[in-house]
Amino acid sequence: MKIIKINAVWCPACIITNKIWKRASEDYPDLEIEQLDFDFDEDEVKKYDVGEILPVVIFMRDGKEIERLIGEKSKEEIYEAIERNR
Repeated sequence: MKIIKINAVWCPACIITNKIWKRASEDYPDLEIEQLDFDFDEDEVKKYDVGEILPVVIFMRDGKEIERLIGEKSKEEIYEAIERNR
């Protein structure tokens, strides 16, 4: 499973959830997480039709989106989404 994580340096929710995602990548070493910056990776971000609420986390399987988390999520919500999509 691949995860596309779209953040911005000015986004408080992104800063908070980055700590959770760092821990998740340690707890789930098989996760492939690609980080994109909303401002600096603009062309790539446009491909995913991201609105204005960040962070956006897109779960991908076989090149197709299977779930999307938008906005700040708790550790429990993030881990449940990982388990659901593994």
